[in-house]
Amino acid sequence: MASMHFTEQQTIPSTWRMLIFGGVTLIMGFIAFMVFQTEWNTMPADEKPFLLALLIGPLATLILFIIRLDVRITSSTVEYKVHPFRKKYKVIPFSKISHIELMKPKGIKSFKGIGTHQSINQTELNFGGKYMVILRMSNGRLLSFTTNKPQELSSFLQNLPEGSPMVKSEI
Repeated sequence: MASMHFTEQQTIPSTWRMLIFGGVTLIMGFIAFMVFQTEWNTMPADEKPFLLALLIGPLATLILFIIRLDVRITSSTVEYKVHPFRKKYKVIPFSKISHIELMKPKGIKSFKGIGTHQSINQTELNFGGKYMVILRMSNGRLLSFTTNKPQELSSFLQNLPEGSPMVKSEI
């Protein structure tokens, strides 16, 4: 018999990626243009190559185009990784999870923003999904991530075997 599992891959929404990349590129381009117009002729020759450092901003934002959240839930574990920063999945067995909550966030203040956010007892992985999955650990920590497949996930969580964490669904 094949094992049951739920998988999902999420990327940052393309509108956010384009807005951030475009904004950074415009700002850095404006700075380069203004330096070229006002100080280029008076600038010492050994300082001119440092203007290439303005390319670091747009090049660094290119990471937004390859970053991806991979989530896998099996009948006994929750596994996730943020590609390209983690090669292997981080595995959380159900024995460490007290309950799982699937909900639609109420308002924009429910999220801390797009991306990953960590505090002492909470990790939030927000990649633009419309629904939020909250894992409450036995030790009090919280792990939350977004999902774009709430119906599939809800159906999967309701069919977990006995002894799995308690599931609360608000969709």
